Amino acid sequence: MMAPTATSCGLRPAFCLFLLLLFASFLPPGRADLAGDKAALLTFRSAVGRFLPWNQNDTTPCSWQGVVCADGRVVVLRLPGTGLIGNFPSGVLGSLTALRTISLRYNALSGPLPSDLAGAASLRNIYLQHNRLSGPIPPAIFSLQKLVRLDLSGNNFSGSIPLAFNNLTRLATLLLQSNSLRGPVPDLRLPNLSLFNVSSNQLNGSIPAVIGRHGANSFLGNFALCGAPLAPCPGTAPPPGSNSPGGGGAGAGGNGGGGKRHRRLSGAAIAGIVIACVVAAIVLLIICLVCFKKKSSQRKTGAIDMPPAKSLDPAAQEKSLDVEEENVGGSGIREASSVAKADIGGAGPPKRLVFFPGAKGGFDLEDLLRASAEVLGKGTFGTAYKAVLEDGTVVAVKRLKDVNLNQREFAAQIERIGSMMNSNLVPLRAYYYSKEEKLLVYDYMPMGSLSALLH
Repeated sequence: MMAPTATSCGLRPAFCLFLLLLFASFLPPGRADLAGDKAALLTFRSAVGRFLPWNQNDTTPCSWQGVVCADGRVVVLRLPGTGLIGNFPSGVLGSLTALRTISLRYNALSGPLPSDLAGAASLRNIYLQHNRLSGPIPPAIFSLQKLVRLDLSGNNFSGSIPLAFNNLTRLATLLLQSNSLRGPVPDLRLPNLSLFNVSSNQLNGSIPAVIGRHGANSFLGNFALCGAPLAPCPGTAPPPGSNSPGGGGAGAGGNGGGGKRHRRLSGAAIAGIVIACVVAAIVLLIICLVCFKKKSSQRKTGAIDMPPAKSLDPAAQEKSLDVEEENVGGSGIREASSVAKADIGGAGPPKRLVFFPGAKGGFDLEDLLRASAEVLGKGTFGTAYKAVLEDGTVVAVKRLKDVNLNQREFAAQIERIGSMMNSNLVPLRAYYYSKEEKLLVYDYMPMGSLSALLH
């Protein structure tokens, strides 16, 4: 009697396990995972985003700002310029296992990236530029085999650039500029890499030939870097065909072949070089004369020579999200500076900045003209610049174009604009008027453009 009972008891656990697995296969997928995604997002909000309008009583996070769901999972978290501040919390990204895109750019996130980033194995796009993140680039990134775009620019990352980036064979965008990275540039051999930038770091050594094809702009601001496309490294052999002072002596002291490669130029070659230089000088002189006459005619008619729209650095573009503008030189405000200085030094009453009541002054037109500037954007009515004064004050300057108003009409229109007070409007601090230049001075908003906030 006991033996059959023991045999039946031995079969029952296996049969019960089979029934349990069969029952689990018929459960509706995604409910528990979506609940886990919601819990992870609430943890994220309590850590760095207390002002996010997320209602924890909602049954699903898919209707929350910046959250996109697909197939019952959170797949996109997009919160650019939303005032996130604090250390990046752990236990969030690792729980969002279906996340494909995360965009937290233009915030104030700090500290190192959490190690549980490896849990988000579906990540394809990471945009964390212009925060305060620090520490070394975490090894967890190199386990994200589906990663296509990675932008960590404008942070405080330190340490070296790991050679393990070669593990990310799908990587097409790698932007690491404006950090504190040290050491050499690794020999990255990524077949799909099209956007690459490590400028404005503390890198040193020779640039690998394969990665050097991305151009000089990708390496500027690293004063210890050398090699193509930058200046040659000290002690390297000159390129073939170049003549160096001691080249013949080295060939004679070494082997005969070296001396033959560094022969002196023949008389015909020297004559050709001289003729080419003379022709180039004549062409350059003609171009200068034409430009001078054109500028003189424009001054007579009162036309303003606006600076051409500069092409943005492609390393700042997000192909799957919205495009971001990189800072470029402020040649336009320098041109306005020269015109305004001519107004100050010319005949008639001196021109000056006109401040609105209640606006913070502390600087004059001369201070504004001496400020360093960079382009913020170009619109229908002119170009906007970020100007940093010598005392550290930062303002936004709008250089107007195609404004055909006399001084009285212009002042009336601008004072009407300056009198508008609203929490959603950037206050107008001052303006400048002359026949050739019209400038508007605003408070500078450091948290990104309106486009970044809307998208």
